[in-house]
Amino acid sequence: MCMKAHLLHNPKAGDQEHSEAALMKKISDQQIKCTYSSAKKNWCREISPDTDFVIIAGGDGTIRKVILEFLSGKAGERRYPLALLPMGTANNISRSLHVTGEEEDIIASWHKHHIQPFDIGTIAGFHEEMFFLESFGFGIFPVLMEAMKQLEEPDEPEEKIKLALVMLHDIIDNYHAQECKLEIDGVDYSGHYLMAEIMNIRSIGPGLNLNGDANVGDGEMEIVLLGEDKRKSFSAYIKDRIASSAHKDYDLPVIKGKNIRISWGDEHAHIDDELIRSRDGKSYIVSILKRELEFLVPA
Repeated sequence: MCMKAHLLHNPKAGDQEHSEAALMKKISDQQIKCTYSSAKKNWCREISPDTDFVIIAGGDGTIRKVILEFLSGKAGERRYPLALLPMGTANNISRSLHVTGEEEDIIASWHKHHIQPFDIGTIAGFHEEMFFLESFGFGIFPVLMEAMKQLEEPDEPEEKIKLALVMLHDIIDNYHAQECKLEIDGVDYSGHYLMAEIMNIRSIGPGLNLNGDANVGDGEMEIVLLGEDKRKSFSAYIKDRIASSAHKDYDLPVIKGKNIRISWGDEHAHIDDELIRSRDGKSYIVSILKRELEFLVPA
């Protein structure tokens, strides 16, 4: 039986091999009937009700943008299974779902796939409810994001990641630990940290595997903390990553939790790849929409 899919594609991602025509041919070559929309335009009403699954072709930012449209209800009430064609710089979401390799192989895997449930984090404390797929956090990573926005980034993903790692190394050495008031499932973990990340996936930022035991559908988040006692070893880890492209894990204290209350001592915060400003002393409450999404992953 022929599967029917709808491709949502970031036309600015990748090169000619990732053009609309090239992707549609690769998909049709696998006997998948497919329609197309640009993820950069208003696609929300273009998906046919008889579509079996939706393909998102792009990086982490494109994946987040598309999924927020589904979560908000703008793309209708039906939640389609999602398939990913990673085309970004870090591709943290795809790598956490083990969707890697050649596009032809990924597309072929959809015929014999496994459905992976995926939790969504929700944040109360802003003017409206906010969602995250990857992480919500404070400290060195939003500082890095702000610094990268001031630069003209290289075109090549490898060079972009290397530049981010070099800048992160400098930030780690110079960032002042901030007071963090943190309660996880009723237990107090407050202290002074360089970083506090509430994570749902394995990696963050420039492809750093800080949460190797992540299970994206277990109904829990992992809270990853970087204290003053780990500054030197984490700095050394980043220096090693600059010299090597291998995605090595780094062992930081990880606490699992379902209900988190957090506040941070300065304004540096982020939700996924979006830089935000946190008010000093403002508390945010994080909870989980369990198994809210479904992804097609290699069996």
